[in-house]
Amino acid sequence: MTRIFPFLLGISLLSPTAFAGAKDDFINAVVKQCKKSKADAESMATPGRSGNVIKFKTCSGATVDVGNGCTLQCKDASSTIGG
Repeated sequence: MTRIFPFLLGISLLSPTAFAGAKDDFINAVVKQCKKSKADAESMATPGRSGNVIKFKTCSGATVDVGNGCTLQCKDASSTIGG
């Protein structure tokens, strides 16, 4: 099971429905935290393994810089585990 889980997680992150939810979360965070318009936030929601949406969903620090003067707070950052 431990070998299958990362594979399944990878599939779920790349599936269109998983990306759609992640993209919506990203857009909402940019609008709320960076005070950008929804149109600006949508243009910043770049797809792919190195895109802003994945950076936000898998961030390993307290914040992630997504460009255009926007740094998002990561609610699931590994740096907050146990703290």
